[in-house]
Amino acid sequence: MSRVSALNARKSCCRWIVGTLIAMGVWVSLSDAYAQNTTPNTAFQVQQFRPWADPQGVFQTQSGATLGQWNYFVGVWLNYAKDTMVLRRADGTSSSVLDHQLGLDIIGAVGLLNWLDFGFNFPMTLYQVGTIPNLSLFEEQDRNTSLSGFALSDIKLFLKAQALREDSHGVNLGAQIYVAFPSGDQTKMNGENGVSFGAQLNLSKHISVVNLGLNLGYRYLPPTTLANLKLEHEITYSLGAGIRLVQTYLDLLIDLAGAVAISDITTVNLAPFELFVGIRAFPLNNEDLALTLGGALSITSGYGSPQFRALLGIVWSPKRRDQDGDGIIDRKDRCPKTPGPRGNQGCPWPDTDGDGLTDNIDKCPKVPGPKENQGCPWGDKDGDGLTDNVDKCPDKAGPKENKGCPWGDKDGDGLTDNVDKCPDKAGPKENKGCPWPDTDGDGLTDNIDKCPRKKGPKENNGCPDLDRDNDGIIDRLDKCPDIPGAKAAGGCPKKVVVQITKKEIKILQKIEFAFNRAVIRRRSYVILDQVVSVLKSRPQLRIRIEGHTDNVGGKKYNLRLSKRRAKSVYKYLVKKGIAAERLSSEGYGMTKPLVPNTSKENRAKNRRVQFQVLNKNSDVKTQ
Repeated sequence: MSRVSALNARKSCCRWIVGTLIAMGVWVSLSDAYAQNTTPNTAFQVQQFRPWADPQGVFQTQSGATLGQWNYFVGVWLNYAKDTMVLRRADGTSSSVLDHQLGLDIIGAVGLLNWLDFGFNFPMTLYQVGTIPNLSLFEEQDRNTSLSGFALSDIKLFLKAQALREDSHGVNLGAQIYVAFPSGDQTKMNGENGVSFGAQLNLSKHISVVNLGLNLGYRYLPPTTLANLKLEHEITYSLGAGIRLVQTYLDLLIDLAGAVAISDITTVNLAPFELFVGIRAFPLNNEDLALTLGGALSITSGYGSPQFRALLGIVWSPKRRDQDGDGIIDRKDRCPKTPGPRGNQGCPWPDTDGDGLTDNIDKCPKVPGPKENQGCPWGDKDGDGLTDNVDKCPDKAGPKENKGCPWGDKDGDGLTDNVDKCPDKAGPKENKGCPWPDTDGDGLTDNIDKCPRKKGPKENNGCPDLDRDNDGIIDRLDKCPDIPGAKAAGGCPKKVVVQITKKEIKILQKIEFAFNRAVIRRRSYVILDQVVSVLKSRPQLRIRIEGHTDNVGGKKYNLRLSKRRAKSVYKYLVKKGIAAERLSSEGYGMTKPLVPNTSKENRAKNRRVQFQVLNKNSDVKTQ
């Protein structure tokens, strides 16, 4: 093809692109008017990851540079996202709409001029898992409809122009316009209900091994409303950095990207914002083929911001270039970004062991070592991991923490000083090498003292003597430690007086229970044992055990408590040998007070257990 024909072809191509953009603009206007009345609340592209054909970009942040005339770019991106769409309510609850989404973007671009690129993005969802919730936000016929399966997304075309170049102006500055066609599946949140478009400014700059990028743009979407999510106009932004870790082999990528929907409602749901981190490898030792692996976390809970996402990108963008200026083009330069002699295929002399000395002057080229030792490492005679120049005991192996010397045992208790809490005093291992203390000074060390912080006699295992029933006799000498009694009786009370009438067995001492519980206190066992004696002496006698409470608390609660307490006494008597058929139990709560519940003393009288005789013609005599 002649040069004139080529120029004509390029002009025709440019005219076609401009005409296409004008036609798309008209389509936008028409589709916008239609969308105002017919937009379903599933007709939008929930996927927020939208990569571009830019070999110098990061994940979503683009550089301000173009490809260069007739250079091209093709690639694919796989993108897995978890919980892409979640509806969150004001009360903190939520409903998941899209649980999993696996997307694929096929992207490409070509440099029409040195300053102008034309490209495309063909996105799709290979598979997604989700269901439209049964909520009033959605049409009734759509509720509980599955969103799972394959879905196409909206195809995008773009033009990117470069206004400033870094080598001339200090920075790369470019602008981009793009249009997306409604080719996606609107019923599965994979496409807009009409044409969308946008524009973006791209700024980038290299600083040493860091390539920084900043993007700011606007995106128009056909109007869509879902709860407080109103989409039509968006401000997009991103900030990214590519850091060269290994020359011509590996980059570290960091990207912050987000959008803000312009709405009369201010909420994080309208501002998806993600942090991307990953690496980009160049397996061909140049930048023609790039493999990118990364992931992203949502900073905000905006629409389309997943819990996390995983990314894999493969792109091809070959160029004729000599990046290091050593006179060897990158395709033939084994080190295209580092100047080197032609005799070494464009690479500098190597430093195999990476110790800062090239192999031609390194005495140990395969083993790193300091310059002071001509590139050879220092020796380690005792093999403890510390070289002899820093090892304080070079002939005896020891840990780094002790500067290469073995730990000692100054007090000879079998524990080395690094684990001995008392390295100057011998002590058992159980106490970390320290002798057992006697905290309370009662002559018993803490390891055998049952009360190490209170003095007490050895006879009581180091604990102070107690008098639980306050009868003046310490518990270990008190035969009835829970019941007050006389010293002459070994601390036990005198015989309980029980009165028996035709109607009831009266006890002159009160049966006590744990507070608000049905557990009988031990001090009342002696009283119940007297009742057992009476019942065993009169085998024909049948009784009903009745529980009563005062009026403090609710009626239902007091009724249940009185029944449980009466039942506890019933079980005690049966356990002591009284036949169950001679006994019954009942609780009456607060319904049968002995006296009015007008004082603390009266309420105490009303909290009681009574033994009602059930024999109709009992010949029981009063005692």
